[in-house]
Amino acid sequence: MFDLGRDLKHTFRRLARTPGFALATVLTLALGIGANTAIFSVVHTVLLKPLPFPEPDRLIAVWQTAPGVEIKDLNASMADYVTYREESKTFADVALWAPNSVTVTEFSDPERVDCLYATFRLLPLLGFQPMLGRPFAEGDNTSQSPEVVMLSHGYWQRRFGADPNVIGRRILVDGKAREVIGVAPRNFWFMDAGHDVILPLRYDRATVRLAGYNFRAIARLRPGVTLEQANADVARMIGIALDKIPPPTEISIQMMREIGLAPNARPLMNDLLGDIGSRLWVVMATIGVVLLIACANVANLLLVRAEGRTQELAVRAALGAGRGRLARELLVESVSLALLGGAVGIAFALGIVQLVLAMSPVRLPRLEGVSLDPITLLFTLGVSLLAGLAFGSIPVLKYAGRGLAESLRAGGRTASAGRNRNLTRNGLTAIQVALALVLLIGSGLMIRTFHSMRLVDPGFRNPGALQTLQVSVPSTVAPKEADLLRLQQNLVERLATVPGVQEASLIVRLPMSGDDSQDPVSARDRTYAPGQIPPLRRFILAMPGTFHTLGTTLLAGREYTWTDIHEIRNVVIISDNFAKEYWGSAQAAVGKQIRSAPSNPWSEVIGVVADVRVDGVDQKAPSIVYWPARRPYTSTFLVRSPLAGAEQFVSALRAAIWEVNAGLPINETRTMKEVYDKSMARTAFTLVLLGISGAMALILAAVGIHAAISYTVSQRKREIGIRLALGAPRGHVKRIFVRNGLTWAAIGAIVGLAASFALTRLMTSLLFEVSPLDPITYIVVVVAILSAAAAASYLPARRVSQVDPVEALRAE
Repeated sequence: MFDLGRDLKHTFRRLARTPGFALATVLTLALGIGANTAIFSVVHTVLLKPLPFPEPDRLIAVWQTAPGVEIKDLNASMADYVTYREESKTFADVALWAPNSVTVTEFSDPERVDCLYATFRLLPLLGFQPMLGRPFAEGDNTSQSPEVVMLSHGYWQRRFGADPNVIGRRILVDGKAREVIGVAPRNFWFMDAGHDVILPLRYDRATVRLAGYNFRAIARLRPGVTLEQANADVARMIGIALDKIPPPTEISIQMMREIGLAPNARPLMNDLLGDIGSRLWVVMATIGVVLLIACANVANLLLVRAEGRTQELAVRAALGAGRGRLARELLVESVSLALLGGAVGIAFALGIVQLVLAMSPVRLPRLEGVSLDPITLLFTLGVSLLAGLAFGSIPVLKYAGRGLAESLRAGGRTASAGRNRNLTRNGLTAIQVALALVLLIGSGLMIRTFHSMRLVDPGFRNPGALQTLQVSVPSTVAPKEADLLRLQQNLVERLATVPGVQEASLIVRLPMSGDDSQDPVSARDRTYAPGQIPPLRRFILAMPGTFHTLGTTLLAGREYTWTDIHEIRNVVIISDNFAKEYWGSAQAAVGKQIRSAPSNPWSEVIGVVADVRVDGVDQKAPSIVYWPARRPYTSTFLVRSPLAGAEQFVSALRAAIWEVNAGLPINETRTMKEVYDKSMARTAFTLVLLGISGAMALILAAVGIHAAISYTVSQRKREIGIRLALGAPRGHVKRIFVRNGLTWAAIGAIVGLAASFALTRLMTSLLFEVSPLDPITYIVVVVAILSAAAAASYLPARRVSQVDPVEALRAE
């Protein structure tokens, strides 16, 4: 410990005498370590932290698959829920839930709030009890029970002033008076689902039927039960439900069996993360590569520093200092620098976390929990120590070994730097170039992906000029269907008169908003075997003018009219690929008839519109049926205007709606471009972080090349002076060093290309219409990195070529 203390004392004295070296090294390491700390804090919070529930490893999301109708993830039905409760041998508890929104009209202005529908065991299953009042009871889920509601802690504080006497109070929710029975605890969180209010899912056990897959199921496994056993149990219960519970009137039991239901239960954490986990691990790996480049850069600096101490180390070795003693001193210096870099990196990490979260176009799960917690700080310490040992070991192996005396002789006054003395530094430079090239190719592929997505026609025009407003009509405002439709028409006509509005209409669900509703659709001119289920097709509820306002091309026929809507005509509009799938062309589809259930009347196809990529531009446009909306209590109004997005314009639209009816809550106001950009958010998120890491890698690699060439130039100053004194052209001298830098950069580029050929295949799932071996990306990146290497080599070469040879020789 005494020797270690002395080594530390000497280390900091040496660093104080060379502040430029110390600052450059610490800042380089701080950049690499800080970036890793920042991204690890995100990865730890989002991916590694367990869910904040008791024994979270026993919580599963209970999904099914339906290969007969090509559904990979099928939600749960009420029939599934009652079967799980009555028949399961592996579930200790089970609950259904569904996110939604409701209108609260208890206060002066109607307010649209987030709602969580749930069965009575959801909170106990998650380990929560209300802070005030009572939890839901089993009777609250029955269709004949009194209407009740539970408030979230935040909503209770915000709208009720944290009044403890709120229990027993009645508030209007979607026009119904509901008694407040409880307030959820402050720390209640569930799957990032918004929940200003929590409502009980009400049903009548006697009328439960198969189908109706509109809910999400969560279960807690019994102790010792595995996921495989749970899936086997769900498979058994699927058969029980088909035997015990009748199907709806329009679906036969044979049709239900044809669906081929199968279990697909998985850890609840998987539901929370989706595909963001793979993207975050890719980003974490790339930031790790940046740290490796930083370490290689610092290793080069330490080699330079160790070469300057060669004579000192040789003398100490001659006086009896062992290799271990010399190695320890060099490692103490490298680890000290790494720890200093880690300390400064923590400050960098705080800024980088805020930058990443601010620039992130996608909301990460549990985003509000991202912080530099003790585990993250422990990670920073571990990374700093490993980095210090990694880059410190290179000068130790080179200058604390048996060849120290030979190194001393090789560095004598009359010698020029030999090839073997520069080989390690040049090798490290090549490694930096190789790693930077891999990162830049990854960034380039994501840029190409983003560009390809931007070129895709989404099926609607100029989304930046399309303003949307979601409006909910309480049932008390329009109790009858005819009243609702007249109100909707009046709202559209009033919005069309607002100055600056070119077109106005409405749609029930916006494209790219995450809605994936499907119906079995049969055509009248096709025959189906007994028990055969017609193929499921997406459906969207549209209204007159929807496609004209969206800018979706009408390929054949016509759009809806208000007469179609008011007279409840059996007409329908379909997408182009639906028309081609069934009848070969858009023109041939007009006049044909389809329906969604045997009990429904046939509807005539009156129009065919261009395909719309409703799932995002990176997904193929599905076949869509645009049924006319009959009772759209919650709709999105579409307004096309060059003023879209301006606050004054949105205020004018709100005022126009409230002129028609002051009791209508307006929930979401956003442009279609915001919806469009959100559909590409995860790709943009990956692009941003890979772009940052690629830029950092390129800068560090260029700095490393510059440092290596600069030191080589300083070591060969005598040789350069002799060359110039003997008449060598200055341009020739410059070319020697530029050629040397480019040679090692080219070696690094070749190694990087080989690594990229293998590693970029792992990015295939992140790419869109771009090959992992995209030649344009590879060529551009190689040219860019060699250009950076040439510039980094040219600057020190240009400087030394201007040296006076007499001065260079006199210095020797």
